[in-house]
Amino acid sequence: MKYSLLRFVKNIIYLAKYNLKDVNNNSLVYMKHRINFAAKLRNEIKNDFDILKPPRVKSAADTMKELVNTNKSIIRFGDGEYIIMGGGGIPFQEYNKELADKLSEIILSDYDNLLIGLGEELFHSPSPDSSPTTHEFLYSWVVENYDIIMKYAKFGKEYANTAISQLYPWKPGCKEEIEMHYNTFKQIFSNKKLVLVCGDRVIANTKFNILEEFQVEYIYGPTKHAYRDIDRLRKELDDKVSGDEVLLFALGPAGKVLAYEMFLRGFRVLDIGHTIKDYDTYMRGVEMTDETIKDFFAPDE
Repeated sequence: MKYSLLRFVKNIIYLAKYNLKDVNNNSLVYMKHRINFAAKLRNEIKNDFDILKPPRVKSAADTMKELVNTNKSIIRFGDGEYIIMGGGGIPFQEYNKELADKLSEIILSDYDNLLIGLGEELFHSPSPDSSPTTHEFLYSWVVENYDIIMKYAKFGKEYANTAISQLYPWKPGCKEEIEMHYNTFKQIFSNKKLVLVCGDRVIANTKFNILEEFQVEYIYGPTKHAYRDIDRLRKELDDKVSGDEVLLFALGPAGKVLAYEMFLRGFRVLDIGHTIKDYDTYMRGVEMTDETIKDFFAPDE
């Protein structure tokens, strides 16, 4: 067995030091944490003993290799998409039922050529060298929302890693790994005509553009609540593409809907999320503190 009792014991030791009740003093929220953490731990134990295969998320490096070596597409999901599917809104995007339904369809889709990216921390305990923020996210947001996470997960399925778009905030000191990561990213785009659908401030706020050496057509949507402009963006895509382009999307939940629609029409689509901002932040050598990480994930101004 790959993990066996050792992983289980490590989880218990970690929890002995981590008081979930401190996350929120509301007793109902605390009870939900307890119930959902018990469900998550149960699935991990099943995983350890190979009784039942829960969902798995491959590493970011393996996800990148697959994108380089195949013609597969990828659409990534993070906490924001789960919040919308659960009926809430986020700073980037207000709640919209049609959008929530489309995201639910995408995450449950099953196409050989479409990778669905999820966070590794959803189904795996973080490694000992993971950042404190990763541990906090696992034992707070993930545990609290584990019921909706499992609602949209398929047992036995291996997912891609959503974190391919944001390496630097979590590993600012790993220069060699980050350089290798972005060299791999550029291999995906090599000798391709690209169309990028992104927020209207993404490129304007960027000093180092990872796509500057490539042939790129740009389509801009609003930084916030882009789903309001979904019809205009569909039309602009139709006007820009001829059939042989690779389509890139960095437009939050709305971009994922557009990516899925274009994938169904036969295009290769890559939901690159924060990649442009991540590369720029890395190249400028921004010090990653709690405040700069918060700014990194905030809507562009």
